[in-house]
Amino acid sequence: MQDIGTGTGTVLAQVVAEELGLSPRDVVVRMGDTDYPAGPVSGGSCATASISPPARNAAYQLCRQLCAVAAPILGVDADELEARGGRIVSRRDPARAIAFRDAAAKMRTDALVAFASRSDDYAGFRSRAGDAGAALADIGGVQFAAVAVDVETGLVRVERIVTAHDCGRPINPKQIESQVHGGVLQGLGYALIEERIYDRQTGRIVTDDLERYKLPGAHETPRIDVMLLENYQGFSATDAHGVAEPATIPTVPAIANAIYNALGVRLRALPMNHAAVLAALAERRT
Repeated sequence: MQDIGTGTGTVLAQVVAEELGLSPRDVVVRMGDTDYPAGPVSGGSCATASISPPARNAAYQLCRQLCAVAAPILGVDADELEARGGRIVSRRDPARAIAFRDAAAKMRTDALVAFASRSDDYAGFRSRAGDAGAALADIGGVQFAAVAVDVETGLVRVERIVTAHDCGRPINPKQIESQVHGGVLQGLGYALIEERIYDRQTGRIVTDDLERYKLPGAHETPRIDVMLLENYQGFSATDAHGVAEPATIPTVPAIANAIYNALGVRLRALPMNHAAVLAALAERRT
């Protein structure tokens, strides 16, 4: 898999660091190399839900291996040791502790290796029973749009979008909010601006660059309010769900419904630009 800009590498560093009692800055995440085991797809609202649980499970195994190294040094049973604050510490007697780095230096090898597998129930794919994986079955979001429509020019301006999303355990809330912002802007462009036009004679795409194929810019960006709903159901080791598609898909119908509420006419084709608005208003008058 790849980190396609949604912060998968950051999430994995957080998950592994928490399990090993380290800072995310101490964890180097490598992905996108065929030398590594196969991973999930890098999209489809299932990357974090699919890859973070096995990462946590593998980190737990590594922690237990390191605790086994530290146990005779501290004179305690390995089962009472845990990793926190950059140290391997006894839960019963916190005074018995050794720095993570010092414990690693006592190993008789230069590396510890652990493997963990993803399961279909949270990988985002269909299980043998035909049910959708938890990564997809329980994700969801709601979008609310406030628009202003100029009936003289047909110009539609989205003034505010309010979103509420259930993504299970929000591992990195700021990162999720940023992803929701991107999804909203993508949906806004799809609803009002973006248009693929073909030459009727040649079949070639006319809007083939960013000068002709318009995307939302700063002027079109509305106020976006994001609400994250924490929902822990115990589907996996991290209980993280996806958020990408629910942030994009509902934006279009929310804007379309707001336009209908403003004008009393339905626009049933995209983009809902000024020409479409004026044509709908003219049809209503006739």
